[in-house]
Amino acid sequence: MKIRLYKKVITILISVVVTLGIIEIVLRIFVIKPWENLKVEDPLINKRDPILGWKAKEGTYNFLPMHKSGNNFSLTIKQNGERENGNTNVKTKNEILLIGGSFTQGWGVNDNETFSFKLQKKYKDYKINNFGQAGYGSIQSYLLLKEQISKAMAPKLIIYGIIQHHEYRNIAHEGWLRMMSQYSSRGSVYTPYGSLNKENNLIIHSPIGYLTFPLREKFSVITLIEKVYNKLQSKKRVYKRLETGERIKQQVIVTKKTIIAMKEISEKIDANFIVVNLDWVGSLKKENYKNFFKKNKINFVNCAVPLDKKFAIPGDYHTNKEAHTFYKNCLVNYFDKQKLL
Repeated sequence: MKIRLYKKVITILISVVVTLGIIEIVLRIFVIKPWENLKVEDPLINKRDPILGWKAKEGTYNFLPMHKSGNNFSLTIKQNGERENGNTNVKTKNEILLIGGSFTQGWGVNDNETFSFKLQKKYKDYKINNFGQAGYGSIQSYLLLKEQISKAMAPKLIIYGIIQHHEYRNIAHEGWLRMMSQYSSRGSVYTPYGSLNKENNLIIHSPIGYLTFPLREKFSVITLIEKVYNKLQSKKRVYKRLETGERIKQQVIVTKKTIIAMKEISEKIDANFIVVNLDWVGSLKKENYKNFFKKNKINFVNCAVPLDKKFAIPGDYHTNKEAHTFYKNCLVNYFDKQKLL
């Protein structure tokens, strides 16, 4: 009896191993490989932050171009995490605060080529602080804004640079978490995210990352199971089921409520608040946001440029120095029209 049971167990184990081996071979044939971090030679510019997920650390960093026709660029981060902006007028109490992601920070161009540096050169009586952080969405930008105001910063003007991808970052979409995990050498892995409670109010959660399984670097099947699991977890953040039974995507509502929270905190310190579109390709949703801004009396200016040869960095989804000159001129025209400065 014991021998028969032993044989059955051995047979089952062999069957499982053979089956997994066949699945592994099939997966590799269909280009599903074991997990591998993408190797980048970029310097590590970010440090872990328990609230924001990550934040740029002090230093001057030199980067090689992503494409052979591109250019090297240098990025300088000050002690407080903002980008070097040429703001030497320390006596002035008139400050402008910029928040957003890499488009606001000026990823891919030198310090003196960013639109914030160009604005600083134009408005010498103001101190412009560029706290744009590569990879940030609306949630992180809002949390950083709260952090800076709590440190007694009282800007006259707050500018949030929005791009379309911020919606996915705001709910910690599976694809975004996976990409950050792949580029973990850059130091940005965990991100806070937003969701809606039963009363439809915004809830901000602590930073999370892409959940990893053991042996994923060895076996394709583990990598696949890991991906499926993370996708299922992500769906809980992407969708919300209403009491009526209707299922809606949270990302748009979370983004809009976060922007309203930015406006409210700006009003508390008597600062003007502006949302500037730096990259949004979907015209239908863009119109939806424009109507939202108008309804909620949020200042909005569209400064987006096409990411073509004229305005895009070769081999990189970021804007070049010509685009940053356009951003600067677009904002100056808006300031003049609205008599903000």
